Amino acid sequence: MKSFLPILAILLGIISSQAHRYAFLIKYLLMLMLFFPFLKTKITTFYLHTIWIVVANIAIAFSVYFVILPFNSELALLCFITAITPTATAAPAVIAFLKGNVEYVASSVLLTNSVVGLMIPLFLSWLTTPETSISTSEVFQSIGFVFGIPLLIAQLVKEVNSSLHKFLLKQNFLSFYIWNILLFLAVARAAHFIIYESSTTPQRIFLIAASSLMLCILNFGIGKWIGGRQFALESSQALGQKNTMFTVWLAFSFLNPIMALGPMFYLLYHNLYNSYQLIKVKNAI
Repeated sequence: MKSFLPILAILLGIISSQAHRYAFLIKYLLMLMLFFPFLKTKITTFYLHTIWIVVANIAIAFSVYFVILPFNSELALLCFITAITPTATAAPAVIAFLKGNVEYVASSVLLTNSVVGLMIPLFLSWLTTPETSISTSEVFQSIGFVFGIPLLIAQLVKEVNSSLHKFLLKQNFLSFYIWNILLFLAVARAAHFIIYESSTTPQRIFLIAASSLMLCILNFGIGKWIGGRQFALESSQALGQKNTMFTVWLAFSFLNPIMALGPMFYLLYHNLYNSYQLIKVKNAI
């Protein structure tokens, strides 16, 4: 039953869209969830191989944009926003559930969010008219708050209180349940937007949903290829699981709200795939 909880969280989020009013808790629950895998993370460990995740992240976004642009400029920008999304801050927690290398994915989170956070204002100024203004300091502040604080506290606990550190390591299972609550709230927010806030046609929503699915399959597949034998699982997760909350905020704050539908659908797909992977791991034990 534990392996099916993410699927249940997605279904409950769809049918309980009014829970979107509690979406403000996502940031704080995410920090709490990240705290547990960070207890096992060494911040001195950084994998240079994750540079290829950044390269692929940017290359896929621009490639998809220019392929779609001659046919549909709005869809092209939406796919760019979805594809440029950096590695999810929750990815280290998920890779811990999958028994993978947490440090590798944590390196990808730090690198992709830093590079994309710096470059996306420039990218959008090229691709949008009129020129879009995005505060890089606001992006870094948000990322630093969500990702940096639990990482710092976890390292302090490791260094200052070994008995507390050992006790908290035994509570690592809690992060799985926190993740499912996060998933429920995020899906509820997406469902509420589609049902009550968006005036787009069903055909347009289907096209966006199909495009996001294509991007999700592409990212997980290319990530696995980039990782090779040593980092296939970690690289696939780092490129495939995306910080969609970042680009949803970006779309609502600086672009047309319809652009938020791309990362919202992507959120559903990558978490369904995560559920599938968790079921495989559970069955293999």
